[in-house]
Formats: sequence, C-alpha cells, structure tokens
Amino acid sequence: MSRMLKKMAVRSGLARLDAEVRRRLGSDYFYLRMYSGDVLSAPVSDLELLENLERAVKTAAAGDVTGEVTGEVTREVIDLSQGIPDLSGIFDASPILESMTRSAALASSLRAYPAGFGHPEALRSVAGKIKSDTGVSYDPEKEILICNGASQALAHALECFTDAGETIVLFDPCYLFYPWLARTRGLRVRRVRGPNPQNGRLNQKELDRAMRGAKAIIVNSPGNPDGRVIHPDDLALVAALAARNNCVIISDEVYSAFCWKRPHESIATIPAARDRTIVVSSVSKSHGLPGLRAGWCAGPAQLIRPLAMLMSIRVPCVSAATQVMMPALLDAESAFAARRHTEFLARRKNAIHAANAAGFHAPNPDGAFYIWTEIPDRFRSGYEFARWCLETCRVAVMPGEPSGPSGQGKVRWSFGVSPEKFNAAMSRVRATTR
Repeated sequence: MSRMLKKMAVRSGLARLDAEVRRRLGSDYFYLRMYSGDVLSAPVSDLELLENLERAVKTAAAGDVTGEVTGEVTREVIDLSQGIPDLSGIFDASPILESMTRSAALASSLRAYPAGFGHPEALRSVAGKIKSDTGVSYDPEKEILICNGASQALAHALECFTDAGETIVLFDPCYLFYPWLARTRGLRVRRVRGPNPQNGRLNQKELDRAMRGAKAIIVNSPGNPDGRVIHPDDLALVAALAARNNCVIISDEVYSAFCWKRPHESIATIPAARDRTIVVSSVSKSHGLPGLRAGWCAGPAQLIRPLAMLMSIRVPCVSAATQVMMPALLDAESAFAARRHTEFLARRKNAIHAANAAGFHAPNPDGAFYIWTEIPDRFRSGYEFARWCLETCRVAVMPGEPSGPSGQGKVRWSFGVSPEKFNAAMSRVRATTR
C-alpha cells in the first residue's frame, strides 16, 4: 500500500479492517491515527526483525552457555554483524580524548551553542582532510557542514532535496539505511545492479534507464554490504547522467579509508559532478569511533546552506565536545593510515581464507571490511540463518534481505574484528554445519 493510501486508510478508519494492523497494535489502534505519514511508512517488519536480532545478541551475551561443539563454557558472543572496525593496536584515541576533556577550550565551548555550520577549526580540519585525500577543495566557511555522524547527513540530504513521489536511484545491494530513508520520505526507488563480479563494471543501459527523471542517486563506493568499488569510468557515467537529468548526487564515502585495489576516488573529483554532489563521511569507520558521532558533508554552497538551515530546525547543532576533538583526531590519521591499510588488507586475506574453509564461497571485496556470501541451502533466508548462527554458534551476522533484492539468502560478515575473533567465529559455524 502506498504512503498516501495507507495514510488515508488510517485517517478514515478503514485500517481497522486490516488484520496486520490489528495484530501489531491490538487495543492501541487509538494511537495509530495520531502517527505521521513518516511513521506509517517506516519499514516496521525489517526493523522488528533486526531489533529482535540485536536483543537476542545482548541476551545471549549476558548468559553462560555450554558450547555444543567443544563442550566448553562459551560466554562471549562474537559479533560480526556491526560495521565497527577494531583499531586496537593501530590507533588509540584515548590520549587525544583525555587531553581535550581537560582543555580550557572545551570547557569554554560547552558554555555556548556551536556555530550553525560547525566549529571553525572543525570545518577547516575537514576541508584539509578532503583536500589531502581527494584533491577537491572546499571553502570551510560555506561548503562544509558538521553533522551527527554520516547518518544525519544522509537523512537531511534526502529531506532537503527530495519530495514524496519523486524517484531516487539506489544500487543493489546497498546499505539498508538508504531504502529505509526513501520509504519514510515517500520516494520511489529504482534499483541498479552493482558492479558485475566478472568485470567490475556497471550495466550502462540499466543505469541510464534508472536515472531518467530521477531526483537523486546515492553512490557508496566502497560499498556496504558487498565491498564493491565503482570503476572510475562508471563514476564518470553517473556524473554525466546526473547532469543530463539534473539529479543530485549523494556520495557516501565513509569507507574511503578501506580501499584494497586502488586509492579511493571521490565522484566529486569529476568536474560534471562537483557542483551537484553532497559528499558525506565521518570518523566512525576511519578512526573506529562510531560513538563520537562526528560526521560531515561537503558540497557547493548552494546545497550546503539549505542543509544547514534544515539541520538548525531539526537538530540545532552537533555537540561542542565532539567538534573540539575533531581537528586533533583528523590530524592524527596520517600517522596511522598506512598501518591501518596493511592490517586490514591482512584481515581481508584471513577472512576470505577462513570463510572458504568454513564452506562459504567468499568473493574478494575491493573495499570496506565485509564479506558477502550465500547462506547454506537448508536455510530459507538470511534472517533464519542469522538466528541459527546466534542461537547455535553464538555468532552474530547481518542478514542480507534489508539490503535489497540481491540480498535474499545472503549474509554479511564483518572482518572489522581481530583475525582471532573472526577465525573463532568461523570455526564455530564450520563445526556446526558439518
């Protein structure tokens, strides 16, 4: 049922005839009529399934379970479901964070609201990082906006540049957050298959058809969940088609530090894309600090200014503490970037070997820190397999279905954890699937 029809059904009272509505709400139907269209359009089924999985992870981690394979008491749930890179031994943020918490600058900043676009030093540090990483120059006063992580930037970008009924182009598979955002915005989603595993290229005709009349496209390279990297020539094609269709490009580059075949290339480096692209990133992956919620978006002033205006209404500012810490964190990256690359390249090699040894055909990802595999034939869905892994093996993995049609019957395994943890997880799964 479309967003509009669903809203009409609820407001008119016809939704009382819907058995699924009655099942979910029971006697709380009274409140249904108060909900906005955004809430009514939320992906309730997917969210409930993932919430149940997360709850089960926490419940399992709290108990003592005798391992079915080894007979030993296994307290730890090995979590390969989250996109959190363990940078232990690579980067220690503690000295920076401790120093900042004692600084007079931080104490002073907490007594005032941060500037609308962000702390000036934080803005300059982001501009410097982007220039160093990609060669693209942004004016820190007009073309950069500090956000509460990349997720807020993505949500506000869609809210700022799309309206209900308009079309957005997503690659298949993609980060599950994208279709969820599109759904709550009432957007029409057109899917484009990701790079062909054989030659690494996009289907040009398919991309051309999908982008006709589209309002926005989200590019995520390296990509989540499959680690794909879009070929530079295909990035140029996306840029040309976006220009032809007057389409906004939202480039999610949170995995730019995790490229294995060639250095990261931002679509904003392409002249045809620079003036219509919002580049989104954060320190959640590069520094292994997802809890800090330090993110940003960069783009032409004509796109960043309305984003800043919208954010000032929705979420007036980012924590001053986070912003004061950002320059030192970004400056520190150059000292550990090479070691991070070497370590994660080794983790990728180890993960592929361990997954194949456990019976899972694991294609080599070109970026990010995930492997994307089919589930065993005896399971009906990624959700079912993920539940089995948790209950039987005490290993948490991410089901593939929320990532798009191609995610049916697949799961995502993160090798962001230490090789020892990854190998232990695969050993548990291998022992119980034999």
